[in-house]
Formats: sequence, structure tokens, C-alpha cells
Amino acid sequence: MAVSDHGPVTRRLQAADATAFVALRRVALETEPLAFGASAEDDVGLVLESARAFLGDHEGQAVFGHFDGADLVGAVGLLRASKVKQRHKATIWGMYVHPRARKKGVAQALLDAAIQHARGWGLDQVLLSVSEAAPAAKRLYERAGFRAWGQEPRALLWEGRFVDEHHLVLDLRERRATRGH
Repeated sequence: MAVSDHGPVTRRLQAADATAFVALRRVALETEPLAFGASAEDDVGLVLESARAFLGDHEGQAVFGHFDGADLVGAVGLLRASKVKQRHKATIWGMYVHPRARKKGVAQALLDAAIQHARGWGLDQVLLSVSEAAPAAKRLYERAGFRAWGQEPRALLWEGRFVDEHHLVLDLRERRATRGH
């Protein structure tokens, strides 16, 4: 799929975007190690064949990217639960915006795309976890309506430092009910 050279675009990534996605994901994991549960040593998203496979999965997940011209500068994933009793929810994963693209609305555009896609799937809720090392991300999620439901102490350990993770949920039913009144 061609990317516009006429400015920023947020869109769902396809298998053809795997190389750009892997490159951005590597930067994310290497520059912000306490913001992600995965590391460059163990992340399946850094394996090109795996990235192509999950970017091509249109039923169980969606990954959105933000392009500035031809450059992928941000990405976020949405993974729908696969078990029958959990098919009403999805998890947002891997939100990252390159430092040169921050404070320009990129994270908000990516989050909006993921939430809109979850609504399109007819889901009731979206979950995510955010490291205490990423307070700006937590504020973004809270502004979007996500509410805390728990906190895991010492969830991540990197180079001798522990960080907690906050667990948040967005109830998509609340907004449906509000629109109906």
C-alpha cells in the first residue's frame, strides 16, 4: 500500500508494512525499555515473518501506524481475545511514538484508531497496561476514558530497576448508552 507524501496519515498496517514496523518496534524497545513488557531479546514483533503474520491477521488483531510522509513514526496494536468467553474484549499493546513526532497528536490519533476499531468489532471493553515509567501515556489513556482497575507491583525488572504496571479498562458500553439518550 502506498503512503502519502503529502503529510501525516494514520492507518491500519498491512503485511507489506512489516519492515517499517519492525524497525520502529526495535527503536521503542531499545530506547524505552521500562515502558514495555517485551525486550529486544525476546519480542516476537521483531521477527519479520511474525510481524508479517500478525499484520496480515484481520480477524484477531489490528496494528495502526502513523506515517509522516513515508516514515512510520508511531504504532499501536489491538489484540482481540480469542477464547469464546472473552470475545467481548481486546487489549491495546505496544503504543509507541518516535520522540521527533511527540506532542503533535500522534498518540491520540493512534489510540482513537484502535478504539474505533474495537467498536467496529462490537466489543464491550478494551484493556491495557501502562508502566509507571510512562506517565504521559497513562494521562493520555485516562483522558480517553480509561479507568484504573489494578496495579501490579514490580511488574517489570530491567537492569536492577523495578517498575509497577497500572491496569486500565475502557468500557465501550458506557459511550453507546450515552449516545442513545
